[in-house]
Amino acid sequence: MSLKLSPLYSDNMVLQRDTDLIIHGTASPGEAVNINFIGGDFSAKTNSDGEFNCSVGNYPANSQPQSMTISTSNNELVIRNILIGDVWLCSGQSNMEMLLDRTCHNYPDEMVITNPLIRQLKIPQVYNFSEPQKDLPPCNWEGFSPETAWGFTAVGYFFAKKLQERYNVPIGLLACAVGGVPVVAFMSRGMLKEFPEVVIENPENTEETLQLHEEQTQDYHERLSKAEESSPDTPYEEVQLCEPAIGMGVHRYRKVIDLPEELWGQEATIFLGTAVDMDEVFINGERIGAVYYRYPPREYKFTLPKGKLTIEIRLLCFGEKGGFTVGKNYFIATPTRFIDIDGTWERRFAVSFESPPSQPFFQYKPTGLYNGMVSPLSNYGIKGVIWYQGETDTGIPEPYSDKLCTLIKGWRELFKKPNLPFLMTQLTYYDDVGGFDEETLARWEKLRERQKRCLDLPNTGLAAAYDLGEHNDIHPQNKRDVGERLARLAMRTAYGETLPPNVFEMYNVSN
Repeated sequence: MSLKLSPLYSDNMVLQRDTDLIIHGTASPGEAVNINFIGGDFSAKTNSDGEFNCSVGNYPANSQPQSMTISTSNNELVIRNILIGDVWLCSGQSNMEMLLDRTCHNYPDEMVITNPLIRQLKIPQVYNFSEPQKDLPPCNWEGFSPETAWGFTAVGYFFAKKLQERYNVPIGLLACAVGGVPVVAFMSRGMLKEFPEVVIENPENTEETLQLHEEQTQDYHERLSKAEESSPDTPYEEVQLCEPAIGMGVHRYRKVIDLPEELWGQEATIFLGTAVDMDEVFINGERIGAVYYRYPPREYKFTLPKGKLTIEIRLLCFGEKGGFTVGKNYFIATPTRFIDIDGTWERRFAVSFESPPSQPFFQYKPTGLYNGMVSPLSNYGIKGVIWYQGETDTGIPEPYSDKLCTLIKGWRELFKKPNLPFLMTQLTYYDDVGGFDEETLARWEKLRERQKRCLDLPNTGLAAAYDLGEHNDIHPQNKRDVGERLARLAMRTAYGETLPPNVFEMYNVSN
């Protein structure tokens, strides 16, 4: 068996300062493994399964790149550009997963920065229902630069930037978030013993199920296209762009603009807010892009033609009501001009059709992400956790605090740190463009109240975020304030600072 390390230990990694560092890997059973790091020599021997955990010492922060050599009798690996600082686990659902790429227009100055002292390892989205996994699939550490900025967790980046500036130490981010997941997906079987109402499954043939779904989806779109082609053309009617589209199926939009000659040939971007549910966009008959579900912002690049610009949108509604989101920006941007495209459009209901086949979201099921994404991190030293999750649990908010408290205690046990800082983000204000009834709004508020109950545990914090919400977007753009509020909580709980009171921070720093 050749020498192999966990992808956690790779070029550009950040190791946790002031803690006993463990290097995990595999080689032949009974093989001696030697590690040289910062002038020290360390050794371990693999067990009968070929696994080894080698302690390589405890170090202060170090911003100077280091190398580590790991060798056996017939193999040698070298890890380069290693920094020593603070490593934070960034977990939760889509608002933690949300990339800087989605907020780049809010923070253009950040997208051109190079900061090698802020680094990220994006944990692959892997689930496993049989047992906790010991290792991750291939993944790589990356430093922050204009080439990599788009792929950083936005909340995590602003959190890291604030801490890096204040303490002048490298900050490593383990990006471990998955959109749409409930809290139980990040909990182990042992944690869930306290919640007998949670059904723990072990789905079989997941790959075959996903392949079947892909085939069914392809067949669905082929049948839909044929149905649309064979349907008679219904007449267009003038509507406002954000007027609701009623009817399950395909709605066709059209707008024609006379372009002044000075704009011909310019590179442009069309912004179409967000939509329910799937859209394809065509410029003068040429398809320029598509988004397949409701939440991502619609933003497509193209070249302005000569003469008339005809924008056509094929909007597929999966339910009886869809359309474009009220209150979003709808315009075309060129290097020299903005063209407003909100307001009056032509629209027709092209064809009525069934909803697509339901997607099998295995990653939402209990224990799957804990086993696949969190458990493999257990030997990697971390400073603490920042957590942004809860939207998916608003349907039944009552048990949320008990589950999250159990998760916090379980993760502290996993990382062998009984007072591991765990910093949460309050759910923002959101009412789905006024579509939530009073009962739904009350459930969201109840979950926010349940989040506060988790502050009964020591070394926890809750960053207020209600004020940062957007009524028409479950993924609000202001991730800078979220990250910076979490960073101030970290200053209190993880770094021992005494700061002036702040209405945006709730915390418990008792031990």
